[in-house]
Amino acid sequence: MTDQPSRLDRIEQILAITASQQQANTAAIAELTKDVSDLTEAIADYIVEAETDREVIKQNQAEIRRIWEYLLKQGGNGNGSSS
Repeated sequence: MTDQPSRLDRIEQILAITASQQQANTAAIAELTKDVSDLTEAIADYIVEAETDREVIKQNQAEIRRIWEYLLKQGGNGNGSSS
């Protein structure tokens, strides 16, 4: 029974290491959770920006179309009078 204290010492050491690792894991999970939350928020912002950009592009395309149609109605090639 002389090995009993050393066995208990090893078990206590293992438990201490496990507790320390558990704390590190908990901290890492908390940091990763925050990172995921930050990324989710950033992606939501990018989606809003993309929708805004899409609307601006749509308006620009409509304006280009109006200008193109105007130029087609004007006739000629833009190098002076078309006589």
